[in-house]
Amino acid sequence: MLRKYIVSLLIFSLLSYSSCSSLEVISKKDLDEGTVQIDTNEEIYFTTKDSTRYYFPKWSYQIVDDTLYGDGTSWYAGRQEPFVGKLPFDEITSFEQGQVDAGTTTGLALGIIAFGAVILGIIFLAALSDTFNPD
Repeated sequence: MLRKYIVSLLIFSLLSYSSCSSLEVISKKDLDEGTVQIDTNEEIYFTTKDSTRYYFPKWSYQIVDDTLYGDGTSWYAGRQEPFVGKLPFDEITSFEQGQVDAGTTTGLALGIIAFGAVILGIIFLAALSDTFNPD
């Protein structure tokens, strides 16, 4: 019985993690205007004018002037292929970079702890009830 509660708690916490982080879309216009910056210490996704989507993990790319150099993966027409090379910013239409929401993460962690405490309290009360009122 205890195993069911632990598994439920683990599944709940795993599913809830997805609300803590998301991909922030950075338009080419915002980047040109300087209102946003690309963090080269984080993974990045971007799409080019020919609808090819690229992914570069952390520290596998660099930006020099108006060109992105890197080692990653590309997707075009449902096919995934390794990519090593450079792409000028003129060919890129949008960027996406991971962003962590600290407020949501904190709230979620506290919610999971509270949920776990309630479940453990119910288990404790059930065991205590069985002790004083055996069948």
